[in-house]
Parts: sequence; structure tokens; C-alpha cells
Amino acid sequence: MVSAGLNGLGRFGLHLLRRWLDKPDSPVRIVAINDAYRSLEAAVELLTGDPKVSFADCEVAADGGMLVIARRGQADVRIAYAHGPAAQAGWRGQPEWWLECSGRHPAAHECRQFVQGRTRRVIVSATCRDADQTLVFGYNQDSLDRAAQVVSYGSCTVNAFVPLADWMHRHCGVVDAEVGVIHNVPRHRLADHPHPERRACTLEDMGPRLLPFLAADRFRVDYVLIPYAGVSLIDFRFRLAHPPSESALLDMLAGACGSGELAGLYHMADEDRGPQYWNMSPESAILLRPRARLVGDRLFLPAVFDNENSATRYLDLLEFLSLRDF
Repeated sequence: MVSAGLNGLGRFGLHLLRRWLDKPDSPVRIVAINDAYRSLEAAVELLTGDPKVSFADCEVAADGGMLVIARRGQADVRIAYAHGPAAQAGWRGQPEWWLECSGRHPAAHECRQFVQGRTRRVIVSATCRDADQTLVFGYNQDSLDRAAQVVSYGSCTVNAFVPLADWMHRHCGVVDAEVGVIHNVPRHRLADHPHPERRACTLEDMGPRLLPFLAADRFRVDYVLIPYAGVSLIDFRFRLAHPPSESALLDMLAGACGSGELAGLYHMADEDRGPQYWNMSPESAILLRPRARLVGDRLFLPAVFDNENSATRYLDLLEFLSLRDF
């Protein structure tokens, strides 16, 4: 059992808390939360009224500086709560892990300030280019360096792409790749983003760094942020060295997603029901088989993903590491 303190109860932190509550036997124990924006009372309001992440099966209350979550048939969860800058959190230095989910400390040198007292590791819920390690669940999670103080889980797009690209390369040989992302905006920030915006994506840098077979000049990411709060779209394009037929390749991929190497990470959908059908889906991406095409040596593989719920992969990584981090 590893004790952890969560810094940041924004969209990612909220999804993480919900997923963690659904796993009462988790080897990770969230014992403290800090949020720079929300008081304890505001956190209770968030958990009882969020339009997407439901805590309807819970009774949520504040009690003497603790966030208390009660569920029928389970012991009450009591989490120490602090409101303010992370550096001033009253529980700082007490949990064994610091879960950096605020987005406010994207660099390793900023995160190292939290390694003090009993806290020996910071795990960042975003790309951290100078982290001691980037560990992507389903790809390289078993390569933890015990000396690493700052570990990044990648990002929602890194998790959506890397295990799939690795599988594709091992089975068909990836010559080059492209990813197209149409990314949502949190509902509370829609007014700040009234128009589509093309942006750089950390995946374009991290993909070649994580995948030795993928040269930087043979990989491109087209990332567009749009004023929309629903499930995001992500399309994968691979040029393959030795592709089988389209049906054979998609059958292989469906098998890998169903009960093979990619099970739990991806889902192959036989019908395109629209992005919102996959709201709160735990997979890193939902691959849309009816829209997939193999043209010569190029595979076009449209998909959707609930990017906020990539907190599921973060929790997977936490639980995997907790059993090895001694």
C-alpha cells in the first residue's frame, strides 16, 4: 500500500478521484488533496454537482478539514484537504507519493520541491519533458528506475498513440506515422476559446523519444483545439512496411483489443455511434472499424477518446508502480 497526496482537483483530478473510489481494494491510498482554486466547501459542491463525473452513489461532506466520502457497504473515505499554493499544503511531505495533477508544475525542477519528508516520488499527470522517466502504461511501465524522483505518465495523446504504434510496428512495421487530434475544451473554459486554435502537441516530441523506430522527421501531429466540451477525436495514420490485407489487419487489431495485448487500452467499435456515446470510456482510444481504410501501404484509423478520462491510465500506472516501489 502506497500513500499519495493529490495536488489539483481540476478535470483530471476529479476523474482520477472517481476512478480511485471505484477500486476500494486499490494498492494506492489517496490520503490528502490540495487545490489552488477550490476551498473544501467548493470541492464538496464540485463532487455533488459536476455534470459529467457523477458521485451520485456517494454522500460527500466536509468535516473539520477533511473531505468525507461515504458509500453504502464501504468504510467512509476521509481525505485531508488543503486550499492554496501547493508549496503551502499542510500535508506536504507526509504521503509517500505526490500526485501532480494541477498542470501548474510542468517541469521536473518545479516538481522536485515536493520531494521532501516521507515523499520520495512525484508522478506528473502530463508531459514533463525533463522528467527522470516517462512511463506509459501498456508500453514501458515495468521499467521504473527506483532512483527516479519525477515520473511523467505522458499525456492523453501519448497514451492514446504509443501502445498502439508499438503494436503496429511489431506486427506490420511502421515506416512513418501521423496523428490528427481534434481536442475539446473544458466546459468552464469555453468562453476563453471561442474559435478553433491550432497548437503544438507534446505527442509530436514524445512519440519519437519513446518509440525508437519512429524517426522525428517521419512523424507529425496536427492538433486543433475547438470550442466544444464533448469527447475528443483522434485519427491515426500509419505507413506500413509489410501490411496484410485490410480485413486481416483489422481482425488482428480487433483481437488484440478484445483479449490480446491491447485489451483494456483500446476498444475496436463495429459501429460509429458518435463521440458522445463514448463519454467516460476508460480506454485510451476507441478505434472506429467502419471508418478504417488500408490504401496500399497506408492505414487510416479514425478514433475517439475521452481525453479527460485518461486519468484511468494514470491510475493504472500508479497501481502498477505501487506494487514495485519498495
